[in-house]
This record gives sequence, structure tokens and C-alpha cells, in this order.
Amino acid sequence: MRYALLGSTALLSSAVLAAPALAADPIKLELKGYFQAFITLGHIDRDVSGTTGTSYRPETFRYEGEIWFTGQTKLDNGTTVGVRIELEAWSQGGGSTSTNDQIDEEYIFAFGDWGRVEFGALNDASYRMVYAAPSALTGWGFQDPNMGHRGNGFTASNNAGRAATVTPGMSAAMGANSGDANKATYYTPRIAGLQIGVSYTPEFNGTASAAQCASRTSGGNFTNCPRNSNEWHNALDIGVNYLNKFGDVSVALYGGYFNAGFDRGTAGGANNNVGGIIPAAANANGRWKSWATGAQVAYGGFTLGGGIGRDNNGLKGDNATRWYAASLMYETGPWQMSAGWWGGRNNEKSVASTTAQNRAGKDKIDMFEVGGNYALSPGIKLVGGFQYVMGSGQSKSEKADSWAVIMGTVLTF
Repeated sequence: MRYALLGSTALLSSAVLAAPALAADPIKLELKGYFQAFITLGHIDRDVSGTTGTSYRPETFRYEGEIWFTGQTKLDNGTTVGVRIELEAWSQGGGSTSTNDQIDEEYIFAFGDWGRVEFGALNDASYRMVYAAPSALTGWGFQDPNMGHRGNGFTASNNAGRAATVTPGMSAAMGANSGDANKATYYTPRIAGLQIGVSYTPEFNGTASAAQCASRTSGGNFTNCPRNSNEWHNALDIGVNYLNKFGDVSVALYGGYFNAGFDRGTAGGANNNVGGIIPAAANANGRWKSWATGAQVAYGGFTLGGGIGRDNNGLKGDNATRWYAASLMYETGPWQMSAGWWGGRNNEKSVASTTAQNRAGKDKIDMFEVGGNYALSPGIKLVGGFQYVMGSGQSKSEKADSWAVIMGTVLTF
């Protein structure tokens, strides 16, 4: 690992510093980003949040957005150097005194004929290179979506999604494991359709503090990172994809692998749990291993895609999420339409039940989705569709189904 990092660092240094390496222009930031706004009308089964039964309103208004500050310049030797900072474009807190707006990702990058290097707080290579089940329901879909329609008790109790949550996903690395923790990534040039990406993350966990160091939800610039602090470390992520066209048929193939060790500390440490799962024993956490494969084939406006994978959720024993996905998308003129399914399974054989609603035993999630979008003009889309989430488990909350009719607008700028 150390040799690989030193090699990529030397490669970047030689590419950037080779004389003459002066930039014709200084870096100037420009604004880009997106904003997604939706109305959902539907139903969520009554579940239990904590110890209280909860019913839900049939309608919700929701939105999500980011503002991207991006700038780059090209050196005289052909290498481009730049920076990107992503500001959340919505208030993440509650109440009139909330000041919880935050930066999502921030990193510097350089690229040229030799490939691309990124350094900072951003997702792993396998997350960014994925090709699997496509979706025309922008903001939803099956790859770590911005939106979801389900109850709080279901969210806290059913562990059949990625990283023992209810979130779907189709890549090896996800936002719920290493996420946006500080990392270094190198992408090879695409040769004969093939590209490889490798990411290294020193440490990650679910929170950020001086005692626990790097968080997966943001970079976390700390002056030191203590050992034996119940967090994952030395994460290696590898993503590979292959893109090519054979006559009128386009093909995209994907594979990813993620592996991270666990830096064990005292029993009951703050990070000694994953998602909704609490280990049955203090040593139940272990090496985090996940793999994923996917493919897409496109012809005449149709794209058929799918994927499978396995994520052990950073736990020992039979607590892995096995997931499957498939969908078909059709595009013509300003229209995109799709229909698909994502299924997650978790046996939960070696964890303790945390509450009467989060009980050990096999959990299942099946998500069915149909949707489409219409481009009114560049950067403006009308989006609509239907999603049904079916849960299975040992408690009322784990079985709480939901469905929603979705209507919205997606802006990119």
C-alpha cells in the first residue's frame, strides 16, 4: 500500500513540476450545482419509533441541493490542476437558530495523459465508477439516492440495506462506510475502454471528534488520530469499468472491491456499531469487506442493466447484506423512462436485538420503482414516478411497507 501511494504521489509530482509547468491563467472559481424538489403522496405503514407507535401523513414536501465551487487551470506541460468544494444548498438543522449548513465534499485534483489524481474528502473510486441498474427517476433510484419514502421505525429496525441501513446501493464502497472521509485516489487513463481507480482512506467512522478522528460524513482535518479508537482504517478500494461500442450496441461493465481493517479499542466504544446493528459481543466488529459487479447494455434507446454484490457491514459472522438490482430504461428525445427493482437480504445471525422492534433474524427489503423525466430545456427537468418499499422481518417496524407517488422538478446549473 505504501509503495503504491508513493508511486502515485511521485507520478503527480513529476507531471505537475516538470519544466516548464507554468499555468497560462490562475485558477478562477465558477458556480455549478443542482437542486431537486419533490412532492410525494402515498402511505407509510404504522411502525414503532422508540417505544411509541407512529402514524405518518400521506404527503410530504422535500428537497435537496448543492452548490459547487469549481476551478481549474492547465499548465504548459499539459497537466490540469483544480479544486472543487461542494456546499449543501439546504438547511440540515431545525428551528430558527439552526446553523448546520455544511460542506459536503472538498478536494483538489490533477489530470493529464497520465491519468487523474484526487486528494481530499470525497467518495471512493468504486462508488464513482459504478454501472448497474439505471433509473430515470432522478434523485431516487438505487445508487445511494438523495430521497426516500419510509417510516422512522422501519429505518431504525430493518438492516437489509447497505451498511446495515435501509439505503440501497450498487457499488462496492458506499457513503455509509468510508463515505467522504479524507482519501487519495488515482484513476488510470482509459485504454481500449478499460479504466481502473484505486482509493486509500487512512481512517473512517460515523462521527468526527478529537477522540475518534476522521468521519465518513466529512473530511475531518485533525492534527492527530489515536490508535485503538474503535474505527476502521487502511481502507483500500478498487473500481474497474469497461466502456465500448459494438456497432449499434453499447456495453458498460463494472466491478468493485472494498476492504478495511478494524482498529479495536475498548468494548462499547462509540463506533462499535454499524447502522441499526449492535454487536452481540464487544469483538463482533471486524474487517469491512464488500464487493459489487454490474453491467449495462444499450441499443436503440433502451438500456438494460443490473448488478449484484455482498457487504459484510464491518461485522463478523453472518451479518452481511446481499443485494441484487435490475432495471430497464428507455430514452427518446427529451424523454427518459425506467422500471426497476432492488433487493437486500441480511440474515443477522450473530447480533443482539437492540429493541423489541430491532430483533435479530432475517431482514429483507424489496424496492420497486417506475418513473420518468422530461427535459423542458437544458438544466430543467420535470420528474415523476412511483416507488414501493416492501419490508420483511421479525417485528412490526421491520415489516412496515410504504408507497409513494412522486412529482418534482430537478434543476442543474
